[in-house]
Amino acid sequence: MTYADLLSAIQKRYRDQDSTGFNYFDFLHAHGSPFNALFYSQLFWPEFVEIDGMVFLQDTIEDSEDENRLNDALLRYKGNKTKVEQAFNIIEIPSLFGKTGSETTDEEDILLANRLKEMWSCRLRTVFLDRDFSVKTLSAEETGGELAVMFHTIRREA
Repeated sequence: MTYADLLSAIQKRYRDQDSTGFNYFDFLHAHGSPFNALFYSQLFWPEFVEIDGMVFLQDTIEDSEDENRLNDALLRYKGNKTKVEQAFNIIEIPSLFGKTGSETTDEEDILLANRLKEMWSCRLRTVFLDRDFSVKTLSAEETGGELAVMFHTIRREA
């Protein structure tokens, strides 16, 4: 999906408005919200938490119940921290948005997933200067469910 395709999709969404000659910023001015921009900023430029050398999206590990799930996963994966990170750091795009997850096309979901992949890669490099990460877009076939973005630390085995 190109920028022109995205602009066309936005125009279709607001087809009741004369948007002749509109560019992205015109639509942003007409329909955007600074509150929504702040709301989505955490999705596009997230906070991370490090636990026992593993990195997670901050809101993934919030309480003792999540910590118990993390400990269970460490046992299940026999201490393999990469597998644990992969299990916790997979975000399925349509499900992320609950009841509005079906309002986009598959092509639009792929564009969003790829943008998240790029932004999360940059954010991880910014926060963890001394580490390398794998950030991937996974198809529904690869996940056995929905299109997703997944990341994990690249570990060098000694």
